[in-house]
Amino acid sequence: MKRVLAVFLLFVISFAGLYSCDEILGTKGDSTTDEIFEQGRQDPSTIVDEVAYAALVPFWTGFDAPTDVYVGYDELVYVTDAQGVHVLDRAGNKYDLIEIEGGATSVTQDRLLNLYVTARYDTVITAVDPDITWNLPAVYKIANANGSGPVQFVDTLVHPFMDNSRANTNTQQFRLDRDRSDNEEFVELTGVTVLANNDIYVSRRGPRNRTGEAIAPDNTVLRYTENSDGKLRNIAQVRALNPNNPSFLSGISITDISSFIGPPQRENMSEDISFLITQGAPEQDIPFRTLWVNAVETIDGIEYRPNSSLLDRDTSRAESFLYDEYKFKNPTGIAFSADARGHIFIVDAETDSLYMFQSNGFEGINPPPGSTAEKAINVSFGGTGNGPRQFNNPMGVAYFDEVVLVADTDNNRIARYKLTTDFE
Repeated sequence: MKRVLAVFLLFVISFAGLYSCDEILGTKGDSTTDEIFEQGRQDPSTIVDEVAYAALVPFWTGFDAPTDVYVGYDELVYVTDAQGVHVLDRAGNKYDLIEIEGGATSVTQDRLLNLYVTARYDTVITAVDPDITWNLPAVYKIANANGSGPVQFVDTLVHPFMDNSRANTNTQQFRLDRDRSDNEEFVELTGVTVLANNDIYVSRRGPRNRTGEAIAPDNTVLRYTENSDGKLRNIAQVRALNPNNPSFLSGISITDISSFIGPPQRENMSEDISFLITQGAPEQDIPFRTLWVNAVETIDGIEYRPNSSLLDRDTSRAESFLYDEYKFKNPTGIAFSADARGHIFIVDAETDSLYMFQSNGFEGINPPPGSTAEKAINVSFGGTGNGPRQFNNPMGVAYFDEVVLVADTDNNRIARYKLTTDFE
């Protein structure tokens, strides 16, 4: 953490000539920041007496189909959209745009303040055809996105060359053929999340999902670690995830991934390398579309196992659960609160809804002191539209300091919410 603090202080000092600390991070002397971020201003048209998520207005606008939102270790907000990555302060003021051709789809930040962004990459592969430009999925590692120096693209991981299960030129190039129905251009990198040691997980989906082969299926999760030169290398493909058949350990058309760590909101940070994934493919019959995958250390290495404890649905304590059959139709974004609450947030693009669960799988929050409720209070909400508690194709979700942020894609906004019980 000392290194993170040092980098963050350098960032603040380096921007002294352009922005004051108040302008970048907000201050209690800034009434806008006071109302909108730290306390939040409820939309007067949606004030409710019961326990619920209340909209904080104004919502943040001016994006081009935002796909993800993340609050970093530097406490800046990062939003991906069709232009690239927008950098905002916690009051929603924009001060930078990192342009990425073709746009970006997912973003996270490690504890050294490097960004990892999923996007596309245009490249000519001379050995295949010098006259073809391929548009391939990629992960960009970006340094100094917060303004601590010139923005640098430190590393670019391009599929299929980023997958160590494709160890030679033949396996890397045999699907680079536009006459194939499983052409590599149909593969997508859908999510990225960081672990406590700065390793990252990347979720991937695509058309080729044969099992029992040396080459990993398209539908999988890849793990990367950093070399001494700052470059990333693939150290594992999570082969335990069945890419075709639904189960409590499947990975069908993975739409997003989240680890169990995040910007420090409590003293101890989890070193657990387990993860959460969401599965799309709404046309398929998938009873459980959000899965908690446990990473277990064994004498033979790390094993990935289903979290069977979530099947213990105690109806005396809650009415609905994360592992209810057909709970979701097309979940597209997932986030873990990483504070003492341990909440799980999911947005579903087909139901246009935001769901909240406890880490034991119960939907909703425990009744507050003085409540007559005996079971968890369901605070999930949504519906199609552009109202303050409605969404239109939401794709990403984030949480920081009691505030939930949603990338409401087709409404071109970042919507923000806070529990009514969290208002003073």
